[in-house]
Amino acid sequence: MASLISYETFEEIAVLKLKRKIRFEDNPDQHRSISAPINESQFLVAGPGSGKTTVMVLKILKFIFVDEVPTSSIVATTFTRKAAAELRSRILSWGDQIRQVLLNDQRFKDIHPHLRLIDFNQIITGTLDSISQDILKLHRAPGTAPPVVIQDFVTNALMLNVGLFRGDKHHNEDLRDYLITLRGGKFGFNTNEMARQLLEIKERVYYDQVDWEELRRVKENQHPGFEIAYQAINDYLYELESRSLYDFAMLEAEFLDQLKQGKLEKFLQGLKLILVDEYQDSNLLQEQIYFQLAKAAINNGGSMTVVGDDDQSLYRFRGATVDLFTNFQERYKTQIKHENTSPYKPELIYLSQNYRSTAEIVNFCNQFINLDQEFQTARVKDKPAIIPERSQPVTEFPILGMFREDVETLSEDLANFIMQVVCGEGYKIENYKIKVNPQEGSATDLSILISSPQERAFNKKKLPYHLRKNLKIPIFNPRGQNLEEAWETKVLCGLMLNCIDPQCKIQDSIEKMPYTAKKNFIYWRKTAEEYIESNPEPSSPVSLPSFVEAWQERKPLGRRNWKKVVPLLDLAYKLVTWIPTMQNDVEGLVYLEAIARTIAETALFSNYAGELIFNKDDPEHECHSITDAYWNIFVPLATGAIKVDEGLLETLPDNRINIMSIHQSKGLEFPLVIVDVGSDFRTNHPKNAFKRFPEEGGKSSIMEEEIRICSPLGLPKRSGRHSAFDDLTRHYFVAFSRAQDVLLLVGLNNYADIPNVATGWTRNGNWPWNGLDNLIMI
Repeated sequence: MASLISYETFEEIAVLKLKRKIRFEDNPDQHRSISAPINESQFLVAGPGSGKTTVMVLKILKFIFVDEVPTSSIVATTFTRKAAAELRSRILSWGDQIRQVLLNDQRFKDIHPHLRLIDFNQIITGTLDSISQDILKLHRAPGTAPPVVIQDFVTNALMLNVGLFRGDKHHNEDLRDYLITLRGGKFGFNTNEMARQLLEIKERVYYDQVDWEELRRVKENQHPGFEIAYQAINDYLYELESRSLYDFAMLEAEFLDQLKQGKLEKFLQGLKLILVDEYQDSNLLQEQIYFQLAKAAINNGGSMTVVGDDDQSLYRFRGATVDLFTNFQERYKTQIKHENTSPYKPELIYLSQNYRSTAEIVNFCNQFINLDQEFQTARVKDKPAIIPERSQPVTEFPILGMFREDVETLSEDLANFIMQVVCGEGYKIENYKIKVNPQEGSATDLSILISSPQERAFNKKKLPYHLRKNLKIPIFNPRGQNLEEAWETKVLCGLMLNCIDPQCKIQDSIEKMPYTAKKNFIYWRKTAEEYIESNPEPSSPVSLPSFVEAWQERKPLGRRNWKKVVPLLDLAYKLVTWIPTMQNDVEGLVYLEAIARTIAETALFSNYAGELIFNKDDPEHECHSITDAYWNIFVPLATGAIKVDEGLLETLPDNRINIMSIHQSKGLEFPLVIVDVGSDFRTNHPKNAFKRFPEEGGKSSIMEEEIRICSPLGLPKRSGRHSAFDDLTRHYFVAFSRAQDVLLLVGLNNYADIPNVATGWTRNGNWPWNGLDNLIMI
């Protein structure tokens, strides 16, 4: 195959222009991966901070500049939209920089015309969901509609309306008992949780490629509630199919079906390279898609590269199967063949050099991940330790600990520490001074990681709540409270309800409305009424009380006639003009976006498409449109079916202290990371054991044992308890490895009496970090 430039030229530009140390003498593993021939498939086990995005991007650009692979022949997927955007941005930036170097060098004038024609935008990048949707749309049969996908945050609403409320299945005692058994208890169980459980079963059926009818046959005489669950899920699927809608699992399944059936042959004929990031969080359905793409790429003379780290697999609770990663070489060998050749294994390469963290932090992470000997059997075999490779001079701060008698004291002292390092002269300890971004005092250089960012749990005030109260710097934690409980939600939704149904006549006429919804409607309306009373004066040409009154009486306001059709979204955005925090506050904007998306998305499957119909001659029509809005928009919001989606939190504000879940922090890094390892654990109580030292497998294990009996995966090989310990170990390894310069562990000072994976306890009850003497206490 012809080359535009030699690999040596490509490497020189990458080193000198892009400042990437990819020479063999600097990083032999990165060099080996990037310089590989086009037909070499690779299995890259990439530790935290090892430059995996650099490797992926330079592999792609090497294929283009050295191997002269057409840009449209390359597919690169990653796990999140944010990571996909970063990957694409870096491809475009670095690709253009390399091109400009070559265009400015007359030694390469013969290839200048070709260089100008390279279109990096033709590289297919994105999440698997977005790529599936785009390819199905582009290569659909003539006369067929493109796939329309509903977002995750409204699937619960749809399951409520067509899966549970149809036939009053949410009142069925057999179904309730079956779902309570699956979730491991009835504490906190309600209608919304029923919908979540049903959706999880449905997703597992898709993700684990379960034979649905065979599972029904197997479960037929085991529990009568399964049959009701089966009917509810089928009602949900039928509703989507009848409207030509897909959720993400259905979209991926449709993509796989069309790949297998040869309907995407034109796309596959041009495919040469498939690169998959974060492979450790793939499920069986996704693996089968990747292998279908890989078969085509390999038969076209190309290859497949997967990148990931089993120690950072966090999404088992969403159906991810880490064994697909740890056993990737063998699974590849059994499922992929070259034409007329024998199967072979992809090349295993460990990316172990860590460019993110100090040696102190890297060594701490290495110690933590190797504490539990049983966990080693769940890792990629013979996995090497992470190697610190930060090149610039750095201060080697010790690993710090802050543990106090109670969460209130912990919050006060932690708030003082944060104020000193962000706004003050810095925090002094021994011969060190910790100061975050002294030039700007930016809060984005610091992040607080916690298993759950909830500020209250069953009336108990948690660490994030106290930090919001004690910190003088505002915090950013929109997931700290449920969407339905946020003040902005109460005001906006209460105002909308008071506008469209002021006397609650339509609300009261609706039979079998969930109790939680009724209760929250009362709170919303009351909050809205109090807000109206506190805002009597107009902040615009029309006052809020006048606007609401005009809506209630259906009077024209600034126009001749009252509109007969009003989108509920229009009403929402008009009301927002009187709610400053939903215009100017970053958390308020997140809540507004969540509500607006709900209204817009539910319009896809509601009878009135999110519109209100007003006709004096046909009051019944008006009643039906408002009833439809109740069921499809307000009930899901009020029952907690709508959550603040991670996709709404992709940009972190630079003037706030960020509190985020450990899951949300995946792929991020910060100079100073504070990890909560135990502020919730006041006693060694069995109820909180699963979050720190599991006694059993938990919900994920119960679901796997229930569903995978009819899956090609078969039942899990590790016990539920071992899997739960594995998950916790990975969970905190991810948290600790986010830190670049300073890592601070915080919790209560009873850590010697409460077994906890995060503080170094192993599943056999040993405590290698006895007393946490490896931390410098502050």
